[in-house]
Amino acid sequence: MPNAIDVVKKAYSAFACGDVAGVLALIPDVVDWRVVGPSSLPYATCCRTREEVQRFFEDLLNAEEITRFEPREFIDAGDRIVVIGFVAAVIRATGRPFETEWVHIFTVEDGRVSRWLEFFDTAAHG
Repeated sequence: MPNAIDVVKKAYSAFACGDVAGVLALIPDVVDWRVVGPSSLPYATCCRTREEVQRFFEDLLNAEEITRFEPREFIDAGDRIVVIGFVAAVIRATGRPFETEWVHIFTVEDGRVSRWLEFFDTAAHG
């Protein structure tokens, strides 16, 4: 069975290639997937199923054109992995660019991401 950090890196590699199906393959049927943010953010959400996570990615990619996505630092805490990174994107509805650092917290069980939390500067998003 792959270790947690390898699973997380595989998910980021899939996302970087636009392979959402590859990310979804690393998620069990029941998951705790959350983006912390105000309800005005189109994809601030709490997903409980793989299908809901798929809708999250659809909403995200419909709302933003991601121009840079950089996982920069990986902190290995066994079955929990913390990743600090950076994103630059353009909000499709307004054409306004934004950039922010982010933190992702993963829990990996049985080779799959059972929990994912995202924190970022929602004020930078506008």
